[in-house]
Amino acid sequence: MEKEFLLWGLLAFDIIIIILLIFLYLKVKKFLNLPWEEIEESVKRAQALVEKLKELKEVKEVYDIKNIDPKEEVIYLYKKGLTVKEIAKKTGLSEGEVELILKRKNLLS
Repeated sequence: MEKEFLLWGLLAFDIIIIILLIFLYLKVKKFLNLPWEEIEESVKRAQALVEKLKELKEVKEVYDIKNIDPKEEVIYLYKKGLTVKEIAKKTGLSEGEVELILKRKNLLS
């Protein structure tokens, strides 16, 4: 009786394994049949769009800088890592004015 029960258990286990293997095969087959050329082309188009967005962001930043208050421009440029001398040259302000603006905002000691 125990042998018969064990055989039925093994048979059920084998059937479950076969069903799982068939299911896995079908999933892998679907994956392999994907239109890889189209996917690759879509990825390239997406990368081109990302580059275009980066360019537009840079243009917008330049436009925004030109339309902001000189004090805000000084702070923005300082936070981007420019030196006092570079900021003065870009904004047309003197180095003393730039330092004064930064000191008032507690960005420069």
